[in-house]
Amino acid sequence: MKRYKVFVIEDNRTEGLLLQLALSSLSNLDIVTVATGQDFLDRIDEKPDIAIIDLNLPDMTGLELIRYIRKESLKMRIVVVSAQRDMDMLAEVQAEGVYNYLVKSEACLTYLHQVVEDLLIVMEHKK
Repeated sequence: MKRYKVFVIEDNRTEGLLLQLALSSLSNLDIVTVATGQDFLDRIDEKPDIAIIDLNLPDMTGLELIRYIRKESLKMRIVVVSAQRDMDMLAEVQAEGVYNYLVKSEACLTYLHQVVEDLLIVMEHKK
């Protein structure tokens, strides 16, 4: 089975660890957690397959980061995990072609695991 590189871009260390933990049972993932959009951009040459992005980052908005990714790499799949519940923001993010948008909640970690598991199935079939 192919291995996939996943970057979690989350400035809250605890939330980043929880997101990473939610995916830890998926054995074919290499997970990297970074705290800022720039940290991610500095490592984008590692060609992540999936980016899990918080919209509220300390150095740029998640939407800015998503737009940059879309300009540079259409192959990277994006999942947003954010506390943002604003419908206009959700529409803007969806317009950028993200795979899924999850609102941070108690159930979010379970949903994230399922979303990434489903995404891996899609990616395997598109080879």
